Amino acid sequence: MTSSTSSAREHVLAAAPPSASRLGLADVAWANLAPLLNRLRHGEGALLAVNLSIALSARPDARRLLAHVLVSTVVLALLYLLNDVQDCRHDLSDAGKDRAFASFCVRHREALARLLVLEQAGAIVLALALLGGRSAVAVAAVFLVNLAYSAVFKGRPAVDVLWVALWGACYAMVPGVALPARVLALVGVMTSICHVFQITRDRPVDDANRVRTSAVAIPWLPTMQLAVGCLAMGLILAPILGPAAAATAAVPLVLRFAVRSNQAAWLLSKTYYGAIWLLVLRAIHAH
Repeated sequence: MTSSTSSAREHVLAAAPPSASRLGLADVAWANLAPLLNRLRHGEGALLAVNLSIALSARPDARRLLAHVLVSTVVLALLYLLNDVQDCRHDLSDAGKDRAFASFCVRHREALARLLVLEQAGAIVLALALLGGRSAVAVAAVFLVNLAYSAVFKGRPAVDVLWVALWGACYAMVPGVALPARVLALVGVMTSICHVFQITRDRPVDDANRVRTSAVAIPWLPTMQLAVGCLAMGLILAPILGPAAAATAAVPLVLRFAVRSNQAAWLLSKTYYGAIWLLVLRAIHAH
């Protein structure tokens, strides 16, 4: 962390009021949109496409499809907002984050925390009304998993990546479409492998902020986690798509070593996951 960045961060923290101020409608809109849009700009948020594909696989009518899109988008936006509110002080020194939004979160952290409670409760009710009980339970579950990750497990080496796998699997249940457990596990594994690339990318910032992710705590651990994740994915794919497709599960591990840029390897891995995911959906609905 440079001295200028540290100075700017300290200035924002010193200027932050001790108690929450009121949020206007524009503030609320920004709070709900900025975290999702910022991640989409950086190549994240692919789980939204996963949920849309899950919804489409159930062949819903136009009204129910709109409900799927609305609920999944609202839930993902709230998941990211909680992460940003929790990490706002650290994000002030992260060049990959929206520092203006991080400053906003620092100044209004208490008000945003209260807003999150109300909006998460509203999202559960929305899911129940539009998609039914299965979706509402999944929304409540992913909110709890996300809170535990942001508050506790993000800084727990090894556990952090495993917890993100649970996060991904829970989010894939939000559409309320019945899927085999192995398919939900596949989403969880793919999410955890993508997270390995992310914590590798974020290691300098996390280290500076004393956040002990797997990448910070043990430099070789992300490679091990990537290998284990690829193996788990291969085992899941084998009974669905056969041994040849299962062998391709090693693609992210190969990219990790073959591509110099971690970001490029991550994006290429996501492209591979998009293709394999569509094959999986076609296979499970063919039976």
